Amino acid sequence: MTLPLLLTLPLLAGPAIDAPGSARIGQELTVKVSGFPAASVAVELCGNQARRGTADCAVSSSATMFVPEGRPATVVLKVVRPPIGCPCVIAARPVSGGTATTVPIKIKGVPTVKAVAAPAVPARNLTATKVSVRGGPSWFGASTGRTLAVTLRNQGSVPITDPPLSLAVGRGAEPTGVVPAPPLGTLAPGAERTYEIPFTLDGPVFGRYTVRGEITGLDRPIAFTASTSGYPWALPLLGVLLIPLPLLRRPRHRRRAGAAVTTPLTMNQIVASNLAHWRRSRDLPAPALALALRDATGRGWTARQITDIEAAWPVTEPHRFDANELVALSRALGVSLTDLFLPPTPDRPPATPSSADPSSAGPSSAGPSPADRDPASPRSENGAAI
Repeated sequence: MTLPLLLTLPLLAGPAIDAPGSARIGQELTVKVSGFPAASVAVELCGNQARRGTADCAVSSSATMFVPEGRPATVVLKVVRPPIGCPCVIAARPVSGGTATTVPIKIKGVPTVKAVAAPAVPARNLTATKVSVRGGPSWFGASTGRTLAVTLRNQGSVPITDPPLSLAVGRGAEPTGVVPAPPLGTLAPGAERTYEIPFTLDGPVFGRYTVRGEITGLDRPIAFTASTSGYPWALPLLGVLLIPLPLLRRPRHRRRAGAAVTTPLTMNQIVASNLAHWRRSRDLPAPALALALRDATGRGWTARQITDIEAAWPVTEPHRFDANELVALSRALGVSLTDLFLPPTPDRPPATPSSADPSSAGPSSAGPSPADRDPASPRSENGAAI
């Protein structure tokens, strides 16, 4: 086997589950899932080695999370008694359908039963092939409407008429708010139909929300999830509009001799300036902030990326911040969203690379940093030390 082939072997690894080998009813387990393509993945506790799919699993207590492509994700799973006895497994599968990945687990107090084989072709079998949520912004945090779009395909051998559908919405992975579910009608074998279901996010709307659906009355009950978000963007923008316009301008000298001119700061430059100011005020190292942003946004933030943004903002727009990044910055720095939009003032001059903490300095000629020298240090998706 050649060296190039050996180097590519880790990239060929398929889905995997890392979980404790035993547990008891009522216990909460930390389960790590990796190797999936970018998708929402449902994790369930199943009896009968999940031979019959979700029919053997405790669907009501399943946990769902988004798994980034090529990176692991962690979820907390509560142990409940499965609908059939052991051998028990923890199963992970994409919520849109597909083959489950399993790992064995022993559950104290759950007896072992004789294996029950899955039917050759499930007669009543639905699959959610596509799930999404759409809707406009909630500018002031008031209640706002959204629409869940879910596409169902009948992969069974008989028509399916009005299987029970339950829907819930709320913050976090375990929503509790009930969404009225419409009748699904009749789906012939092989037929596919998209259902659009309106619902409301109750105010005050802030953060990310999960919509969870379950369809029972099938040979293999199914569950699916989708996510949406809402932020009161008008509130910090109103605060910015109350600031006198001259404070939003900075002097910039021409290359040739002449009078000084002013150019307006963009909102992204103001946010970058406040990032540097508040990180310095909180004495927060760039690697720690990068780790917090990576965990909150699921993106490969690095310490170098943060210090580059802080160094570049006076002369250019260093980064376009999206909604999730702004909320993550607000939480990591311990400031309000309005604080991130406030321009520099005489009593709070802009933070610059020279006034930031030592972690904001660029690479020195002394050699690599400890994070660069230590192969065990956390790294981003492109391999850079964070």
